[in-house]
Amino acid sequence: MVQGTLKKPSRSTTSSKKSTPPVLKKGTRVIAPKKHGRVQQEAIRKKLSSAINKDIETKLILKAAAVGGGKKFSIVKTDTKDAAKDSNGKKDERKRQNKSKRLN
Repeated sequence: MVQGTLKKPSRSTTSSKKSTPPVLKKGTRVIAPKKHGRVQQEAIRKKLSSAINKDIETKLILKAAAVGGGKKFSIVKTDTKDAAKDSNGKKDERKRQNKSKRLN
């Protein structure tokens, strides 16, 4: 007589692989040109864009080096509200100086 049931291989849920979508790269997709004229045009465009980026980086480096001693370094222009606050602060200083002169 048979003693017990047959052992079947157990299926583990971790061993089964789930299909994951491939990781997409960021940026625009560019198909390389095949015609000679287009290849040259693409090379020129690449050189120009790298030259422009390099120029921008050097300007930022120079601006950052010029700012020293804890001064505020900003790449983007300040808002008009900030400029108005600064100009009002200067006017307040002038008023204080005039008052102090009058008192003396």
